[in-house]
Amino acid sequence: MLKAGCMAVMVCVLAACGNDLDDKLEGKWQLQQVETDGIIQHVDTIFYNFQTSLFMYQIYVPAKDQFQYSYGFKEIDDTRLFLEIINEDLLPYTDWESTKRTFTIEKSTRSRLVLGSGKKRYTFRKF
Repeated sequence: MLKAGCMAVMVCVLAACGNDLDDKLEGKWQLQQVETDGIIQHVDTIFYNFQTSLFMYQIYVPAKDQFQYSYGFKEIDDTRLFLEIINEDLLPYTDWESTKRTFTIEKSTRSRLVLGSGKKRYTFRKF
């Protein structure tokens, strides 16, 4: 009985030690601004969606009242976010140069996400 109790406590402790950053990213994020060399461009039609190791890039097209999107994958470490989209056809509508992109995680809370890549800084809000 004591062993079973100890095992239950260990499982709970290990579950509580999950990747907090991964948990903060879960859900849908709306891009609000892109900053390049001090110039800020406001954006509200691009969304990043995270669920476990899955990723979806969405672009809302107001003229058609539709979304263009691509599914993909994400990996994360302490300071970097690695994203990959599957659909190359979406690339011309993004500022991505290839289907894979690495971001530096500059700030991550449950309601705000700031990513850096090259000379650009992307600010998202939890949607």
